[in-house]
Parts: sequence; C-alpha cells; structure tokens
Amino acid sequence: MPPVTKHLDYDLDTPILPFSESDALTARDSLEGTFIAAAPGGGKTANIGKNLAYGMLRQGWGGLILVAKPEETRNWLTYAKACGRESDVILFNEKSGHCFDPLFYEWNRPGRGAGDQEAIIDFFSTMLSIGRKEAGHGHDPFWERGTEQLMRNDIKLLELSGERVSISNMDRVIKSLPTRPGEFEEADWQKNSYCASLINAIRQRKDTLTPWQWSDLDVATQYALKKWPAFDERPRSSLEMTWSGMADKFLFNPLNRVFCSGKCTFVPEMTTHQRKLVIVDWPMLEYGHETGRLINVLMKLSFQRAWLRRDLSEAPMPTFLWQDEFQYFITRRDNFFQQTCRSARTAVVCITQNILNLSEELGEQQPGSKTKAFLGNLALKVFGQQNDPDTNLYGADLIGRQWRFIPSYGSGNAEGPSVGGSSQLVHKVEPDSFTRLLKPDGGQPLCAAIVYQGGKTFNASKSRQTPEGTNHLTVHFSRDI
Repeated sequence: MPPVTKHLDYDLDTPILPFSESDALTARDSLEGTFIAAAPGGGKTANIGKNLAYGMLRQGWGGLILVAKPEETRNWLTYAKACGRESDVILFNEKSGHCFDPLFYEWNRPGRGAGDQEAIIDFFSTMLSIGRKEAGHGHDPFWERGTEQLMRNDIKLLELSGERVSISNMDRVIKSLPTRPGEFEEADWQKNSYCASLINAIRQRKDTLTPWQWSDLDVATQYALKKWPAFDERPRSSLEMTWSGMADKFLFNPLNRVFCSGKCTFVPEMTTHQRKLVIVDWPMLEYGHETGRLINVLMKLSFQRAWLRRDLSEAPMPTFLWQDEFQYFITRRDNFFQQTCRSARTAVVCITQNILNLSEELGEQQPGSKTKAFLGNLALKVFGQQNDPDTNLYGADLIGRQWRFIPSYGSGNAEGPSVGGSSQLVHKVEPDSFTRLLKPDGGQPLCAAIVYQGGKTFNASKSRQTPEGTNHLTVHFSRDI
C-alpha cells in the first residue's frame, strides 16, 4: 500500500470560516460537527457549503468527499483548483485507474486489530443494514445475527485455508455450502464445492495449525456442514439473499475490478498524512440509487475506521468528511462516529434539505430520538431558507425561548377600553422566520442563514439590551468567493 508521511502540529484555534468581523468558526469548533439545512435553492451547497469548503481547503486539510450528484465532483475540482490544491486530489471512479479493496486494506493495514474478522463482520453488517429497511427486515436481530454468523464462519474457512478474504471469495463460499443434511458426504459435492476445496486445503496444512486454529476449524465446519443445511429453507434462502443483494454487485466489472482486486492504489491514511482529497466519483444519479449509495458508504466506513485509529502525534492535521445530500449516506454507525471523531480531529459536514430526510432514513415517521440524538452531536447548525415546518420548529426550539410581555387590549364595556398584558414564554426566533430568509438567484449571489453554535454566543450580537450576546446570528454567505 502507498506510504504515508508525518507532519508538524496544527493550531486548532485557527479561524476557517468568518461569521462577522468579530466571530469565526475555528478548526476546533468544526471538529464538533456541522449540520447545514436549507430548501432547494436556499444556498446550502453553492453558498454556505462552498464557503466552509474553501476554509478547510485553504488550511491544507485532507478529506473524503461523498458524491450524490455529478455536479458535486465538478464543484470540488473547481474548489481544489481555486485553493491551490489540484495536486492533492485523488479522483476515484471506474476510469481513474484507482483501486480500493476494503477487505484487503482491513486485512493488511498496519496497527492493532489488522486482520480481525470481527472488524470485517461489523463493516459488512453496517453495509447490509442499509438495504434491510427496504427489504422489510428492519433491524430484526434474527437477520442481523444470522448474516453475521454466516459471514463469520465463511471468513474463518478462507483464513484457515490461506485463501484471500474478499467479497467474491466470501460469495463463492456461501453459494457452495451444502443445502441439505448429509450432502457434504456426497462425492459430487466434495468434488465441485468451493467450500469442500477450502476444507481439503486446511487439512493439507494440518501440521501448521495451532490448537486454537483447530478449535476454530471445528466450529466453522460444524456450522457449514451441519447447522447451515439443517436450517429451514425459507430463512436460509432469505439470509443468502440478504448477503447476495449486496455482494452480487461486486462480482461484475467495473465494481469487481475496482473493489475486489486485492490491492489499494490509495489508502485512508493519505488524507491524514499527505493531506489528500479523495473524491468518491460514483454519483447516485448516474450509477443508480442503490449502487451509488453502496459505494459511497463503503468508502465512508473504511475511512471512518481509519481516522479513529490514527496517531495524532504522527498526523495532527484535521481531516473532513463531506456529505452533501447526507440523507443518502447516513448509517447506524454515524452517531457513534460523531461521538468519538472529535478526538481524532475529523470534521463531519452533513448537508441536507430538512430533518425529515434524516428521520425517514432512520426509520422514524417524524423526527424522534434517533434523529435528534444524532443532530445533538453536531454543534454547528446553519439554517438557510426553509419550507419544512418540522425543521423550522426544530431550529426555533434549538435557539430557545424567552419571556416576553404580550400586551392585550379590550373594548366594548361601559367604562371604555381596557389595557393589560402578561408575560409569555415565546421563541427567540419564531419558526416562520426561517421561511423568509434571503435566497440567492441569478441577480444576486447572497443567501441569509441563521447560525447556531452550541455552547457559544456571538460577539456581533452583543448590545446594550443583550450584553452577553445571543446563541444565534444571521449571516450572509456569498457564492462569489
């Protein structure tokens, strides 16, 4: 795999995005996560996102850019050129000549935990969970544990036989398992089954196996030869299809050539040690929703795991994970990653139209605990012009409420009109305020956004009436940088 280099320390208090003459987002702030939401045409990508991207690129950060739409690749190539970062771009697509085999990387990477089958199983379990909602399985423990058990035993047979652990080899094992009790004793199965050839290869290595490997072999063969064929045909077929629905895509080119080649022309460490910018140029609108999403998430998971492992004494420079149209790339592991990535100096940027996009992908009909738990781990929230009432109410609730005197007037009694009032707890920023924010158009390049930064107040908001400042600020972002 490509070598990596070391860098000197980095000042986390460096400003990367100005909000006013006296307020700015620092590198340290960005490591707490960023959420950008606005209606289509509200400037979330071309204005807000562009300004943040320039700030990170000008600081020399490396990163991974996920791509949902083809123009995202063109945008980032333009950004990199404008910021003098063209030479740092790794454009990863089927014609680039680059290969990234995630299993080869995980099996051969440096550091503790390399070659750990449980890490690979967790990786694939997350991948498989993406399509489980569409398949109607949800997160039923039976399907999750069943597919994990299937993968675990297959990987062990490949490992003990000396065969390369790859998606295609795992698929060959699964498709060659006996399907009825006693089939493994038949001469035809023993002659033609890939699983049988692995077991024979292991037996030929018997003099080199440790007692622990013999124990693992016994468990794996018991599963493959006896437990698997004894399963009821319907759940067994469903488990196989759960795996095949994901794996079959990687058995054909270009995915087989690019992701199952047994080599990596680039590795995640190049974003941290060499400041490379990896653009996953497999847009969903060109490769299909399911395939494009699967590839982007595959890359995301590999890089997330690598970033959490890195030694900051060797590579202190922050990195970023850029996810425009974030709803397509969210996984059940994102909340865990966001809880821990700050210490690994990784800035996560999530851009979407509204919070309902996220709740739908997380299996909630309305924004509930899963959606709000994840958003709660993103400290910086930027709300552009918004048409969704749930997002507007979320933003207003986030900023908070205050006591305000509400006057009241009455008339029609014998003594004349009456005047009164009462203090009521109302939103500091009313939900409908988000609907009236300025949008960019062909005639003017600005968009207005309400910025909220957890735990901080803005200097520009300080006045005689609010000497301590407020936790929100209206900022104008220009697409012309």
